Amino acid sequence: MIEFINFSGKTILVTGATSGIGYEICMQIANFNGNIIAVGRNQEKLNDLANKMTKRIHFKGVLYDLENLDKLENLIEIIKIPIDGIVHAAGIVQLQPIKFLDMNLLNKIRTINYDSIVLIISKLLKKKLINKNASIIFISSIAGEVGMKGNFIYSSTKASLNSSAKVFASELSGQNIRVNCIAPGQVETTLTESVAKQVSAEAIIVDRKKYPLGYGKPEDIAHLALFLLSDKSSWITGTTITIDGGRSNILN
Repeated sequence: MIEFINFSGKTILVTGATSGIGYEICMQIANFNGNIIAVGRNQEKLNDLANKMTKRIHFKGVLYDLENLDKLENLIEIIKIPIDGIVHAAGIVQLQPIKFLDMNLLNKIRTINYDSIVLIISKLLKKKLINKNASIIFISSIAGEVGMKGNFIYSSTKASLNSSAKVFASELSGQNIRVNCIAPGQVETTLTESVAKQVSAEAIIVDRKKYPLGYGKPEDIAHLALFLLSDKSSWITGTTITIDGGRSNILN
């Protein structure tokens, strides 16, 4: 039997690897024999990931906070080897109405959600550390396309990822490097839980009812990421794929 996806001999860089979607993507890449460079802020969870990896793959856990842009060169030095895929799953969200704009919060969310990965990709390209035929994925959000009260900072960073993916896809097409976004709706993660703490329980109940297929799970996003990382999606680039259980397109 021929495997539909096999990442043997390939190395994938995953940011936000210690929670939710990023963690699940690492687990799934390992299931299909891919080598992983996992970047996260929680050493305990990096250790947990390492312990769950099989011996047939190479796993490198990197403790790093993407808010520290001044030390990105150190991260690039740790990566060292050419990579075949990137998944930017790191992200934070905090609701804040525009009239109460806090520049420190804006800078923090933008730095982690957007600035960090743009700079990482730029530095990797300069050092020729992204292989031809590589696949780059930004974990975006339906928030990048629709408006939600108090969510303008997060939404803006996700919209920036969506537009940047189109430009990067154009610039890198000569090397057959593909760049796409995955835009999930609400997924059951610690990030979702953090938002839930900022609104009422009633608001969450109302929001859940807007999802015909309910809230998603990390593996729902990971399965799509695997497809986009693989050569089975070799003719897909510069696009944003919505995966939200029907939230955006079905009246419920």
